[in-house]
Amino acid sequence: MKTSRIGTHLLSVLLLLLWGGVMIYFHASGRLAKGEYVSKNGIFTTMVLVGGIGCVTLALFNLATMGAKEEDCCDHDHGHDHDHSTCGHDHSHAHAEDCGHDHSQKESCCGHDHGHDDHAHHHEPSHDDHADHAHGILEESGALGRIVAIMILVVPITYASINSPDGFKNVQTIANKGVYNQTYKTDAMAGKFDLNKADAPAAPVAKPAVQDTPPAAPLKAAGDSPPPAVAAVANNPPPAAQTKSLGSFTLKDLEAQVPKSKDGNFMLEVPEIYYTAGDKEVQGVLTGQSVETIAQVIPEKVNNEKGTRVRIFRMLIQCCAADARPYSVPVEFAEKAPQLKDMSWVKVIGKMGYRKEGDQTVPVIMATSMTAAAEPDNKMVY
Repeated sequence: MKTSRIGTHLLSVLLLLLWGGVMIYFHASGRLAKGEYVSKNGIFTTMVLVGGIGCVTLALFNLATMGAKEEDCCDHDHGHDHDHSTCGHDHSHAHAEDCGHDHSQKESCCGHDHGHDDHAHHHEPSHDDHADHAHGILEESGALGRIVAIMILVVPITYASINSPDGFKNVQTIANKGVYNQTYKTDAMAGKFDLNKADAPAAPVAKPAVQDTPPAAPLKAAGDSPPPAVAAVANNPPPAAQTKSLGSFTLKDLEAQVPKSKDGNFMLEVPEIYYTAGDKEVQGVLTGQSVETIAQVIPEKVNNEKGTRVRIFRMLIQCCAADARPYSVPVEFAEKAPQLKDMSWVKVIGKMGYRKEGDQTVPVIMATSMTAAAEPDNKMVY
């Protein structure tokens, strides 16, 4: 094997090791599992590990077989014997002319055109005779082409391993995802965050207090009105079963489905608040209720002429960063909104309200407080 080919072969092995090593590193270091670009529930992280192991395995195989001799691409036995001792040699095939005959044959499987004008040919080709055969992108081009190919393979993966952020780190990235162009009418994920669900747990029904049995009322003639206690039971019978009414959404339904903080605030995720804009029954129950949520904060750029609003959001991801989407709602203050670091985590407490803005009903949290909060374990909503 020529020295140039050995160098090219080793370079290919190194490139495979680089790609495989970076993929294994991303998986082993936890940057994929802890980051914000892939769902923890999918198989993407596993496939990255499998791909990395595959690249390393292929590199080691290529390294182990680097010195193996390559077989010739065809058998150069042309089916006739030449006795080239004299011009009057005897061939096993007929010649139409004398010594100056031309017995061009069909191209062999290697594509070699054997015109036998000179019978001094000797069919024992070595690998060096075919050194110009293509064996991959690094051998098909000249020095400049090889440099370009190597840069294409090395630079992106190296940059990604060193400089790629592990999440959505700036306002512009979130803006590009449509955080300021929310469509509260959409129902793309409404079923996941709808508070008015048919399969929601039933609101607890309080059992009536046990009272002493009153003395029996005296019998009355037919047509007389029943005693007040009897009339109350007849007109308001106890529920036969503790089931949720699907015809309406009540405060009891909300209390049964949504936990409360120790201060009595309904603890809702931003996507849940987002989707209440599509359900008038839920709006009627939730309006004026005190809610609490943890989210990231960014400046408000919509309907904020007085500077009394900020916007909070959570990122929802189903598979990977390609389908990541911000769910956001405005937070309004009585006076100028406080200045907090963009993309920082905050806890917001306030009263729920709804505004008609343009052709949409927008859920708005009327803030009573907004304070810095610790980053939650699950930064993304899945």
